[in-house]
Amino acid sequence: MTKTAVEKMEKLGPPDTAISMIGLGVVESDAGFVDFKPSWVNVREAQFHKLAQRRQGKETWTFKRFGMKPESRSPEDLRRAHYREALNSLSTACKKAFDCLSRKMENQIRRQRSALVYFDAWGESSIFETPNSWRDAVSLDLLPKAIAREYGVSAFSCKLRGERSGFLQGLRVAADVLNSGEVDTVLLFGIFRAFPGMVLSEASSANALHGRAKTHLNSTINYSIERSGCVILRKDPGAGIALNVSDYFLLPEHSRRARRELTERWRASTGEDTASVYAGMHPSSAMQALESGAFDRLEHKANYFSICDMYGDSACLNPMLALSHLHSTGQLQQRRHALISADDGQAGIWLIECWSGANG
Repeated sequence: MTKTAVEKMEKLGPPDTAISMIGLGVVESDAGFVDFKPSWVNVREAQFHKLAQRRQGKETWTFKRFGMKPESRSPEDLRRAHYREALNSLSTACKKAFDCLSRKMENQIRRQRSALVYFDAWGESSIFETPNSWRDAVSLDLLPKAIAREYGVSAFSCKLRGERSGFLQGLRVAADVLNSGEVDTVLLFGIFRAFPGMVLSEASSANALHGRAKTHLNSTINYSIERSGCVILRKDPGAGIALNVSDYFLLPEHSRRARRELTERWRASTGEDTASVYAGMHPSSAMQALESGAFDRLEHKANYFSICDMYGDSACLNPMLALSHLHSTGQLQQRRHALISADDGQAGIWLIECWSGANG
């Protein structure tokens, strides 16, 4: 083995600041998909829909939301989806994450110092939900108190709003508090609510890397799916999947330079031990083409996965879906590595490097 290969392998080992994901749970609505149709009484919504079609290269937006009845087929049901099922799904996601642990580890976590980090896509969303009580409004806008009470969280808690970067921002906060030694466990959980007006408004925003020619549309569907998810994070080397989040970087606006820059960033974070690269976390056809083109320029024989193609779009939860795929398929073998590339919707990229632990 050459000196360069040895240096590359050493580089791909988890740094001292890496944290371990030991549990994960993701929940989605069991309602059916309903196509969005602009209302003739809401001109602004119709305008967002038309712009979103042009700029994302998608012909149809279809939604799957918590709080819709399974037999719902009316476009108006998309706007009236009740929040109660969404709040309950957060508790279910946390329970699924703890189901990944042994009973001994679960009891240990409950006795130790635990922190709670909560994120969503839109921030204070009770204005869209019309909650039945102030307690529900607090759970929607600030923190679901029932979860903090259930798992004995007392060391630290906060709410983050990061749009598509919500989960990544949460990972960085979790890494900071775990590496500080102030807490033993971080419960990082969040939810994506697909309010049609907000989803289409975000999709219609101008972005050079996400845009398409206005005269051409793909005959494709954008699936916007509400999900909630939870990961349990600790500072336990050798357990679960080790994670490290890179610094944030912006891509050039010119697509060719952006593809070259992305290739170089991926090449610096991958090697022969890299099993897979996850990208395609923004529904833009142009962005997905840019990312697949960047992967084609890599020399490594890794698998490539597009999250939106596999799972639909869940905005801030898309990077967690990549972790879920790693966790459920067992792709990471001993001393294996994977890379998750998350587009934040503003031409910025976060990279999550993942390593298998001794027990992963």
